[in-house]
Amino acid sequence: MPDGSQTAALSLTNRALRVRHSDPAQARELLGRALTEDVGYEPAWRWLAELVTDDGERRYCLDKAYALVREPDTRRVRAALGAGPCTPPAEVAHLAKPERPDTSDVRKPAGGRRRWSPWAGAAAVALVLFTGLGFLLAAGTRSGDPVHVALVAGMTGDSAATSAHMERSLRMHMDTVNDAGGINGHPVELLVYDDADQPDRARAIAEQIVRENKVMYVIGHGVSDTALAAAPIYQKAKIPAITPSATSSRITDSSDWYFRSMFGNRTQSDFLAAYGAKILGSTTAAIVYGDNESGRSVHETFAASFRTFGTVAAELPVSYEPERSAATADAAVQRLRTLAPGVPIVLALREKLGVEMITKLRTAGVTAPILGTDSLSSRAFHTLLVAREQAEGLQGKLTPGLYMGTPMAQDSLSGPALAWAHEFERRYGERPLWHAATARQALNIGVHLMRGNGYGLDQNHKAQDRQRLRDDLGGLKDRKNAFQALLGPLYFTENGSAQMPVSIVTSDGAKFVSAPVQLTIYEPLSEAALRADTAGGNIIAIGDRLLTRRQVVATGINLNEIRDVDTRDGSYYMDFFLWLKYVGDHAASDVQFMNAVKPDLKLGAPLRDVTEDGVTYRLYRVADRFKSGFDFRDFPFDHQQLSAVLQNRTRTSDQVVYATDKEILDQKPEDYLLSGADASRDINQAPNWQAESARFFQRTVGSSDALGDPKAVGATAGIFYSQYAAEVVITRDVLPFLFKNLLPLALLICVTYLSLFFKPSESAAPVSMGVTAILSTAVLLNNVTSQLPSVSYTVALEWGYYAFILLAVCCVLIAMLRKGLANVKRDDAERTLANGARIGYPVYILGIVLIYVVSFA
Repeated sequence: MPDGSQTAALSLTNRALRVRHSDPAQARELLGRALTEDVGYEPAWRWLAELVTDDGERRYCLDKAYALVREPDTRRVRAALGAGPCTPPAEVAHLAKPERPDTSDVRKPAGGRRRWSPWAGAAAVALVLFTGLGFLLAAGTRSGDPVHVALVAGMTGDSAATSAHMERSLRMHMDTVNDAGGINGHPVELLVYDDADQPDRARAIAEQIVRENKVMYVIGHGVSDTALAAAPIYQKAKIPAITPSATSSRITDSSDWYFRSMFGNRTQSDFLAAYGAKILGSTTAAIVYGDNESGRSVHETFAASFRTFGTVAAELPVSYEPERSAATADAAVQRLRTLAPGVPIVLALREKLGVEMITKLRTAGVTAPILGTDSLSSRAFHTLLVAREQAEGLQGKLTPGLYMGTPMAQDSLSGPALAWAHEFERRYGERPLWHAATARQALNIGVHLMRGNGYGLDQNHKAQDRQRLRDDLGGLKDRKNAFQALLGPLYFTENGSAQMPVSIVTSDGAKFVSAPVQLTIYEPLSEAALRADTAGGNIIAIGDRLLTRRQVVATGINLNEIRDVDTRDGSYYMDFFLWLKYVGDHAASDVQFMNAVKPDLKLGAPLRDVTEDGVTYRLYRVADRFKSGFDFRDFPFDHQQLSAVLQNRTRTSDQVVYATDKEILDQKPEDYLLSGADASRDINQAPNWQAESARFFQRTVGSSDALGDPKAVGATAGIFYSQYAAEVVITRDVLPFLFKNLLPLALLICVTYLSLFFKPSESAAPVSMGVTAILSTAVLLNNVTSQLPSVSYTVALEWGYYAFILLAVCCVLIAMLRKGLANVKRDDAERTLANGARIGYPVYILGIVLIYVVSFA
């Protein structure tokens, strides 16, 4: 957790970002205060560099930022400024080191000029070589023209928080892309524009982007009004755009150059209508919507969708104008109070007005279930709602009975998505909102397509590249050729909206968690399967869309111990408690362990089996051997992942999904490593290994083919299953291993070094020592690697042994050369060679050690 100074610096920096366009001077002053609180807060230095106008001040800020976090983006911007003076800006001048006293008049010591030692000369040469190599490597990463991507969102205003999460997510992923060489050698750079969620400003920015003619494509705009305003401009200029958060169907309907990296309102309304009718069991519904593009769009699409099942009894607009907002909200509440109890109410509002409306409804005695659109499904919205409960003494009154549609349920993240969320939190000090995930998907899909399809990626090919990108995005039409994105397979409908289900989350009082019953898009395995599921009442039809119920199983794993790690076959022993909570039939607990050594490993009888209010709770204990594919490339500095993976035996991911139980989400990550059987000790009982971390996540696996299933003849979507995994990362206890296994090699290095001090006339002895060293090293290497399975690659430790074998060969050659030089009476050359070898030998050894330290420390 960040300390007080870090929290203050973060808060001041966020305030600066909100006013950086309207009042740059105040933004600089706020950043100066942030750095006074925490001089090591790198984002504040980076943003101050953006706001100062003097190149010397910008160099100073960038140097400070790069010294704290060595990001390639900072390095490129600093390199573009070139050499020159560095001047601290006035806001941080008090943080600069004072100048050193002038010592130019100090008398030099007697004795003439100082003599340079050979070691100083060698160090200078080494410094020049390493500096030159560094510049070459840096230049290599910038070998191509930058590929510019624009982010256009409301960086100021009501959407500032969500827009900041989008920008952070994009920069984080760009760092990963650029560290890996960019797009075929071209670095990716982000251009950020603030449209303040204002349509007029959005149009002006879109025209500016067209005039500048720099970006390959646009990620944005953030809300439907601005995206709809800018869409015709991008369409005319033929610039692709992907919005991560604007859901109005008209955006993508009106432009074949606009795409969406999440579901649109047409999909969202179908899911909410079906949930209200088929899961909550109501044939009547009401909708309250804001008078903006997103609200009107939800109103139109939801009303059309729900009429498939029943009647929309009330359609109530609410104004965002300050002078009319309260009155229209009060009028809506009065109308809703007249409806029968239990009639679901859909809210299509922005966050702040959503909090006000829920508060008014609950305090007016309206206890009906509330369904909300994506704008009311974020962690930030839930935080606002809980804060309102506490401020007005309404604890437990506002959060019950909520069913919100979202593209990202925190308890259902896959392994890669969970790792991304943890890295985001580590880097920025807070969990990502769903907007960060959909923005990353928008960037990732573009990078993926440009990297693999032969784009020119320069100014001369920009028009052709944009056309190709648009065509490639439009070509992602079904799950078979989908891109595996952060939130699942990413492909688009005919109208350019991502084809993905809407997850329904409810509140447990502290956070949003997945509802026990979900809906998902039904993709029949075959015509026969479609007829059977329709006859069985498993299909919900809304227009041309088919949905089906999906059982959500809240899954928890409490590890007891791991031991008996066998690196030769990748197996290990795991002991853990497993519990399942679900609503519905007991097929959810019919699971198998996909990576168990025994293929028929079953759960057995539950330790506890309780059903209350329709919710079943089953507790099991599993203790057996499992196996994983170990990777020894970094041996002995390797990290191995020990996992236990369960999967339903018969039901696909369309029928059941395993999500992380809230009891796990409420724990601290470090508590995952404490034994469930004995909390006083940790789970690690494997000698020579240390348990570093544990995580729990769901994932979907399968094939886009039918896998020979006779029921799936003619399948278009394939067969996919939901899995749930417990994964423990262990690291080798390196120091005892190195001491035990490298001590003989260290003694051999010392003995071989002595061979360089024999006289040339005694060359037989150093040659014999060198050959012995080579043979002995081969034997030692075989002993060290005998504990590993047969692998086709070279492990890290082997390179060290090979480096010493090369050194021993050089010692043999040097001994022979010295004898040859002595025989022809070239004594000076022989002494020079001997002295050089005696210096070069330890330098070579030190260099190898430093390489290992830098690579694996």
